[in-house]
Amino acid sequence: MSLNLRLGLNSPRGLLLIGLAIREVLCFWTGHPYDMEVWIRNSFFVSAGQNPYESYMPPVPGLSFAFLNDQLPGVGYLPLWPLLGAGLYRLFALVPGTNRFVLYFLLKQPPVVGDTVLGLMIYRAILHGGGSPAIALRGIKFWMFFPYAIAVSALWGMFDSVVAALYLAFLLTNWTWKGHAGVGLAILLKWLPVIYLPYHLLRQQGARRLGPVVSVGVPLGFTALVFFVAGWDYAGVTAMAQFASHGGGAGMTYVSLLRFVIFHANEAWVGYVYLLVGFVWVPAVILGAIAAARRFPDGGTQATVQGVLFLTILFFLSRWGINEQYLVYLLPLFYVDVLLWHPERKSLFSLTWILGFAFLLANNNLLIWFFAPAFPQAFDLAFAWSDLAWVRYAALYTLSALFTIHLVQLARIFVRSESSPTPWLWRPLARLQSVLRVTRTDVSGGP
Repeated sequence: MSLNLRLGLNSPRGLLLIGLAIREVLCFWTGHPYDMEVWIRNSFFVSAGQNPYESYMPPVPGLSFAFLNDQLPGVGYLPLWPLLGAGLYRLFALVPGTNRFVLYFLLKQPPVVGDTVLGLMIYRAILHGGGSPAIALRGIKFWMFFPYAIAVSALWGMFDSVVAALYLAFLLTNWTWKGHAGVGLAILLKWLPVIYLPYHLLRQQGARRLGPVVSVGVPLGFTALVFFVAGWDYAGVTAMAQFASHGGGAGMTYVSLLRFVIFHANEAWVGYVYLLVGFVWVPAVILGAIAAARRFPDGGTQATVQGVLFLTILFFLSRWGINEQYLVYLLPLFYVDVLLWHPERKSLFSLTWILGFAFLLANNNLLIWFFAPAFPQAFDLAFAWSDLAWVRYAALYTLSALFTIHLVQLARIFVRSESSPTPWLWRPLARLQSVLRVTRTDVSGGP
């Protein structure tokens, strides 16, 4: 048994199977109470033909576990995810016994499998970038046991890993038409890959510049076809699209602080400011694409990774709200960059995910409510310390400020590689340690 485990830990296939097993064991009895409830209700009602963007959905008897006194809106994504959920419910309905955990298991499969495939994409990206099989094995091993990835995919149930895996696969295809179609599929699930299209457009020549058109055409064409065939009204999806593009104003960056200030201003101009700041990311991404194309004109793997990382960080800094799962788009390529080209950035990478994980813990009640699907009392326990809510908000605002400072340094690092890789947030501690060391030396040396 121990020999088999040792062999599994030293082969890509074994690591993928072990990582998948860990995620499968955790997935069927956990989940973000709100998101899981939305997906459960969506799968049930859409499978019966309801428009997921049209109305609020009540609890589903025998399946729902949270917000049982509330009706919840449909999903905030294009129709591929609602239809996938509906298909998974149809599959669940075929299973004898109709145990609700079977449905939870099925709904978790896209993020769980997607996160496992993302580990494989990291492995292939390292080989593609010139790394040895041993280094590539380190990459896949890291992701298979990475607590942040496991928490987001298996515990929470967010499917950003699927989108990230599709985009990373595109980067490995040398930007072929087939790869652009894969990006279009990723956009159908979540819109974030749109931010990279101007960068790819600027770096391609001739007919290959039509590739990003394919990436946009796939989600637009599929969405129009689904709405035509299903006879759904466009009003709901238009409102969803506006909200998803805007961002909502919460999350891990300075936006949460700014949103607090704006909402307490109580002035007539507040509504206009709130509307405008939600779309700052659009010109920021376009200008960032121009800067990245000039800074990294080489079409090689290293230059491409640097440009994509810079654009991702710029998007984080300019969008009106960045949630914890968005780090899934940054961390894989960041780790590839550290392993292959910039080992001196290891402390920056570590601090990035540590700050993200700290925010994930603070924002999700120390992950307690992720266990509500199996233990409904966990939902109540997560709010049992309401008198200490100010501690949680203080932690979130502090982490948002620190993470913003850290992102500014990362943007500077990726656009100016000669910048010092020592994290800004660690420098005060380093100076304090230096002062203490000098003080101890003076004391031990005597007068």
